[in-house]
Amino acid sequence: MLLMTLGIVVACEKSETNNGQESDRERLIEMRQEILDQINAIPCENEEDWRPQALGSKACGGPQEYIPYPETVDESGELLDLLEKYTQLEEEYNKKYNIISDCRAITSPKGLRCEDGKPVLYNDEMEPH
Repeated sequence: MLLMTLGIVVACEKSETNNGQESDRERLIEMRQEILDQINAIPCENEEDWRPQALGSKACGGPQEYIPYPETVDESGELLDLLEKYTQLEEEYNKKYNIISDCRAITSPKGLRCEDGKPVLYNDEMEPH
């Protein structure tokens, strides 16, 4: 009887951990989408107003990706604060749930250009057109 009770308690703890992890992951997904929605709402008219910005945190260090960041539009720094908060939360998530990721380094893009009003990061050695 004691073993059955112990088994049920352990199963419940595992279930709560999984639900907590799912909930935390969903929060990160929603936050990332909010960031991308804000960026996509800003027209890219001059690539000098934008720069690549690291976003997220891999479990073994470094960013998950780079996204275009509108330096001149985000004068209050609210969007940058949101980017930094997201990165911090993902780092905490990785530690809390012992997440494993590839350790491939994500390098900063070579530059950014505006195409059809949208910022596009590029990695090739060619100059933007």
